[in-house]
Amino acid sequence: MKNKLLITSALAGSLLAGGSALAQTTITGDLAIVYSANSKDLSAGAGSTRGFGRESQLNVANKGKLNNGLDYTASFGLEFDGRQLSNARGTETPSISNENIAISIISGNTAFSVGADHMQRGYAGAIPGVLNSIEVMRAAGSSVTYVVGAGTSESMGAGITQKIPQLGLTASALYVPRTKDVGSEDISAPSSFGSVNSSYEVTLVGSDAFGIKGLGLIYSYNDMQKDLSTYAGDVQGTTMGVSYNAGQFAVGVDRFVNKNAVTTSDATNESGNATTGREHETTRFGVTFNVNPNLTLGLASASTDSTGQATTGKEKVNTVQVGYNLGPVAVQASVAKYENLMSATGPTSGDDGKLAQIRLTTKF
Repeated sequence: MKNKLLITSALAGSLLAGGSALAQTTITGDLAIVYSANSKDLSAGAGSTRGFGRESQLNVANKGKLNNGLDYTASFGLEFDGRQLSNARGTETPSISNENIAISIISGNTAFSVGADHMQRGYAGAIPGVLNSIEVMRAAGSSVTYVVGAGTSESMGAGITQKIPQLGLTASALYVPRTKDVGSEDISAPSSFGSVNSSYEVTLVGSDAFGIKGLGLIYSYNDMQKDLSTYAGDVQGTTMGVSYNAGQFAVGVDRFVNKNAVTTSDATNESGNATTGREHETTRFGVTFNVNPNLTLGLASASTDSTGQATTGKEKVNTVQVGYNLGPVAVQASVAKYENLMSATGPTSGDDGKLAQIRLTTKF
């Protein structure tokens, strides 16, 4: 179920002198509430934790025609993630305004966009699943992430997207002048240089690729050149994968390579990774089966190799997932068994456990 609030063209036109009389604005949202239970068998003894998580988001989008006949879209999102309470009054860390920010000018199958967190990317990978298995492991405490490399597509930049409908492909290229910068005030320049460089990302996504119904492809690569001679090397991220949907069954395999990575926890620099040459390589397999239009079963397996850290080795995880559609509300459940959980210093031998999650989601 998705309800849309439409703003009339008269109001849309009044927002900007010369505004298009053909503009249409929609407001949509989604909400997820999840319960997680994580139990670990550690060398120091067993440990467990449990609790609720949440995410809610509002999306504002506008589309229409420019006065030169070209199409345009504009959007921004407000994402509200749950945080630990920082005091008795319930203050949470604010991070709400970095979602799907863009203005795009479109001519046929070509779009030029300026913004952040808007371009197509390889975050989800290629394997089918009820839940993203990497997100599941992040919940368990793993440092492995699908935001591989520089995280270029989350930064403010300019890019071009080209649809190739004859081949079932969409290609895009994005350049950002200051990696991990999501934008300063509109009349302000960055106040400091920091320790990051510019970066770029190229992505190719296929749906019914090359005329083969059900064939999905993903390839994405980003690169941020090192800006200090003491750094181990360029920050690079690669995502690649292939999937096939045969109706009730879907299968896929993908791979994430995170080299000398600026991870989401590293904020705007290469702290902890400058000279180590850290690299994570995650390979995943997944399969889903649609029992009926409302019930989906899924299996996923992931293995991550680590190099350039205090400890090296392999993190392994296997998940069993189920999803049920209740119309306006969906129920998703996952049970994961993991070995050698990946920490900031590398895989921890004997840090094994299980993670169970139940998630309720809805859109409006």
